[in-house]
Amino acid sequence: MPARPRTRRTALVALAACTALTLSACGGGANAGNPAAGAPQLTRSLPPATGDIHTLNWALYAEPSSLDPLYSNDFPPLEVLANVCESLLKINPDFSFQPSLAASWKNPDPRTWVYRIRDGVKLHSGSRLTAEDVAYSLGRNLDKKLGSYYGAVYQNVESIKATGALEVTVRLKKPDALFNQAMATAAGRIMGKAASEKAGKKLGRPTGGVDCTGPFALAHWATGKSITLNRFDGYWNTKHRARAEKVQFEFIRDPAARVTAMLSGELDGSWFVPAPGYAKLRNTDQGKLSFGRSGGSYVAMVTDLKGPLADVRIRRALSMAIDRRGIIEAAASNAAEPLKAPAAPGTWGYDQGKLKQAYAALPEPGGSPSQAKKLVKEAGAPNKPIVIAVTSSQSEMPVIGTEIKRAAESIGLKATIKTLPADNYNALYSDAKARKGIDLLFSLWQPDYPDPTQIYQYLQSGNTFNFAQWSDPTFDRLINEAGATTDTTRRAQLVAQAQKIAVDQNIWIPLYAPFNPVYLKKGLTGAPTTSVQLSYPWAADIGTGPAS
Repeated sequence: MPARPRTRRTALVALAACTALTLSACGGGANAGNPAAGAPQLTRSLPPATGDIHTLNWALYAEPSSLDPLYSNDFPPLEVLANVCESLLKINPDFSFQPSLAASWKNPDPRTWVYRIRDGVKLHSGSRLTAEDVAYSLGRNLDKKLGSYYGAVYQNVESIKATGALEVTVRLKKPDALFNQAMATAAGRIMGKAASEKAGKKLGRPTGGVDCTGPFALAHWATGKSITLNRFDGYWNTKHRARAEKVQFEFIRDPAARVTAMLSGELDGSWFVPAPGYAKLRNTDQGKLSFGRSGGSYVAMVTDLKGPLADVRIRRALSMAIDRRGIIEAAASNAAEPLKAPAAPGTWGYDQGKLKQAYAALPEPGGSPSQAKKLVKEAGAPNKPIVIAVTSSQSEMPVIGTEIKRAAESIGLKATIKTLPADNYNALYSDAKARKGIDLLFSLWQPDYPDPTQIYQYLQSGNTFNFAQWSDPTFDRLINEAGATTDTTRRAQLVAQAQKIAVDQNIWIPLYAPFNPVYLKKGLTGAPTTSVQLSYPWAADIGTGPAS
C-alpha cells in the first residue's frame, strides 16, 4: 500500500524574517530523530472508555469529495471511512495486524493469496457479506476506467476471483509481499456489490452512500455542512461495539474556528489539530490534547534536475544549511522531531533494531556553513534562483519556505518564493505542466502501515511522484527486492541500502516527522493516539471514562 502525499496542512503564522522564526543563522539540524526541547510527551492510546455517549461531535478540516473507497485519498474521507467500511485485515493502534473481514489467509505460493471470508458478517443494508462482494470490491481497483487511487497496490495483480462461497483468491503477476499488508488499509475496503452497482455514479456521493460492514453506518450527508454516522447494531464484532450512538462530522475549514469550537465545548474532538492552537488546548480545563507517534514525513521535493538543483552538491549544501530545529519550533510548536531520511522512524514496523541502526549511521542533515559553502564553491553557484513553491492556505509552508530561502542565501545561492492558491498548489502533485518553473515543493507523506518501502518506492525510476525524474538502477533493484521478499530481516537490509542512496542524493530533502495530535473534550477517553485514524475504527472506542 503506497503512502500518499497529504495536502492537509496545519495552520501556522507566516513570518517574514528568520530571526522572527527563531531560526539560527548558522543553519544546522543536529540530533535528527530526537524530539526537541519542549516537545510533548508521546502516548500510544488514552485509557479505555467504560461508558456510552449519545453523540460524538467531531471536526473535519474539509468536506470529503467522495466516500467511495476508490477515491478516498486524503485525510477527511479516510477519517470517516475508517469507521464505516472495513478491510480484509485490520491495523491496531500498536501497528500490529489482525484478521478483520478475512478470518484467515494463506500464501500457498509466492504469487497467490487466499482469503477465507468471515462467516455471518452483515452489511449495513442487512445482506450477508459474500465472497462475491469481496471480489467485486477489490476488483474495482483493476478497472482502469474507474481510475482507482490505489492502482499502484494492484499493479502486480493478475486476477481476483471468488473461489468459494467464503473464499477469494488473488493471483499475482510476480511476488508482492506488501500486497497482503495493504489489505489492512483503504486499498482493501469492502462494500456490498448489489447496493454499489445500484448506486452507480452516485456511489460515495451525498445521495448515493456506501454499503459496508463497519461499526457505524452512513446516515446523512448534508452537503457543505456535515456527515452523520449511526451506530450499526448488527455489527459482527460485538467486542468492538461502538460507544457512541451517533458521530457528527462538522466541516470546519478555518483552523482558528476549529480551535475555538474545541475550547468552547462545541466540539468533542478532532485529529490534525492546528499547531497554533496547541498552547491554548494544552492549558484549557475543557479537554485534553494528546500526542502519539506518526509515520509521517515532511519533505522538500526536488522537481527539476535541469535547474539550479541539478548538481547533487548544491542539494547537499542546501540540506546542510536548513535549521530543522527552528522549523519545528516555529511551524510545529515543537510537536515533531528532525528527520534524517525520507522515511521516518515511525515506519519501522519490523526488524526495528536493524532499521534503527541503519538510521543512526546516516549523517546528520545539518552541517557547518563553511562545509555547505565549500560544496557550493566546488559545484559553482547556479545563476538562476531556486524557485520554492508554497501556499498560504497550508500555512506552515510560508514558514518553511522562508527558512529554506534564508538557508539558500546564507551559503551563496539565490532563491525566491512563489506563493500559489490552494487549488494551484494541489495541481503540482498531478500536473507536470503546473510544475514548470518550480524547483522545490513540500508535502507531508503519511504511510498507511509501518514499512519504509511505502515511501522509497516513490523515488523509483518512472514513478508518478518522482517529479525530478531521478533514476538509479541500484536503488530501483533494492526497492523491488524489498517489496518482493517475505523475509523481513532481508527486507530491512535492502531498505537500509536503498535509504543510504536516497539520503545521499537528496531528491527528497527530509525536514521533520510530525507527531500525531488528538483533542478530546473533558470526560471523554478511548481514542488511539498513534496515527491509525485513517484505517482503524477509532470512533467506536471513544466514550466516557471511569472518572467522568
